Amino acid sequence: MNQPLVVRGHYADRTFVPDGPLPEAEGAAELIIIPTSGKAAVSVFDLFGKAPRLRTAEDIASQVREEHDAWGEP
Repeated sequence: MNQPLVVRGHYADRTFVPDGPLPEAEGAAELIIIPTSGKAAVSVFDLFGKAPRLRTAEDIASQVREEHDAWGEP
């Protein structure tokens, strides 16, 4: 008897996205959705501008310069 294959992934916006490659096998399939509580997956782009303290470009450039200078390279 053939063992069933389990393809894990995520279902969002009416699209199934597998976590890995799909199997070469063919046959009948079922999609079982386990609802998650809370919000759906969040894109990193949804987080822009929501930091507790926003930093200016000058602040970031200064930090980068300090870290680079700490390397001791010319």
